[in-house]
Amino acid sequence: MSDDYAQIMTWITRQTAEGLAFNAGSTFDPPNEMRPWRVQPDLSFGIGMLPYDKKSFPEMKVRALAEKNPGAMLPDKVIFPNLTMHMRMGLPSRMDMGLRLVNVTIPKGYKLSESTQGGGQINTVGLSVRKHFFGGSLPLLSVSGAFNRVFGRFDFHNEFSNMELAQGFTADSLNTGHLQWDVRSYGVNAMLSQTYGHWTPFGGVGLNHMTGSVYGWMRSDWKTAITPSYGEASGKPEPFQSRLLFGVQHEGSFPSYFFNGEVKAYGTQSYKSFILMVGVAAPFRIGADSTLLSKRHSHAHGEQGDAEEEPALRSDAEDRDSDSFRRRRTRESFGPAPVRTQRAAPGKSRTRPQTVLDEEPRADESGFYFMR
Repeated sequence: MSDDYAQIMTWITRQTAEGLAFNAGSTFDPPNEMRPWRVQPDLSFGIGMLPYDKKSFPEMKVRALAEKNPGAMLPDKVIFPNLTMHMRMGLPSRMDMGLRLVNVTIPKGYKLSESTQGGGQINTVGLSVRKHFFGGSLPLLSVSGAFNRVFGRFDFHNEFSNMELAQGFTADSLNTGHLQWDVRSYGVNAMLSQTYGHWTPFGGVGLNHMTGSVYGWMRSDWKTAITPSYGEASGKPEPFQSRLLFGVQHEGSFPSYFFNGEVKAYGTQSYKSFILMVGVAAPFRIGADSTLLSKRHSHAHGEQGDAEEEPALRSDAEDRDSDSFRRRRTRESFGPAPVRTQRAAPGKSRTRPQTVLDEEPRADESGFYFMR
């Protein structure tokens, strides 16, 4: 019976490796560009599905085990929750980089089938670098390279009752199994997006190279004086997979919302593996604000005082208004508009000096703002 258990675990580890490899290749980034050195976090929640090909389940050699139909005790798919935390930072030359953390907890007692339960943990750590092209009146093309590592474990259990091990001899058993994995993905994605008002639909493709493995064992402890049955195996994912990417993002002055999906397009179980996510990006882009630049400018010119500073957080709506941004930068860098006084002409009655404020800074044709 141990040989049959090894066959079962070979099937389970290979099927799990393929599903986890697709999950490892997930590297979605919101399509909007980032200013250099700005940092923007986002949080998303969703579900993913790992299909299992029951048609390829091995044939059992032990008649008593075949009669129990162990394939029916295992699922044809596993649906799991997905919580992703993501942090992006803008870089010069229309580039950005991202850090990705995924935490998936499958609670104890999760039903794989009517007779099999389990529980486990899936974690992902990833890093990506992206470059943007075109944009404006043309669609924005974003090309990224990413590395992800998926690691975790899963434990499951079920029971056999009145299993006939020999003619006229039956026994019960408690069956336990364990899976652990470490799968890595090296991927390249290309995505097109176009903004219409506050909405930005996007779509693209991705190609991933997979490495790593899944290891597992299964054991039956008989409730009688029989040596436990045991089998183990390991499986590796296919070396290459591709995926289709799609979704939409809504930007406003309050949080930016997005929905995205990924579907396996090439490889084992194509168009059956998928991930669907909804998320929210922070309404502020943090860091590298003009306030920091104005501080350095004022120190360089010997300015003193405790002038009130604007917050170091700018909303996305403010950042899109470049004209307002440049006027604000000028006021912070050069101080408030100068004050001049007009004295009364000779022979006129003396009155208090009249105070006149210069108008807002004006720009010449080059776009440089100056003060009178």
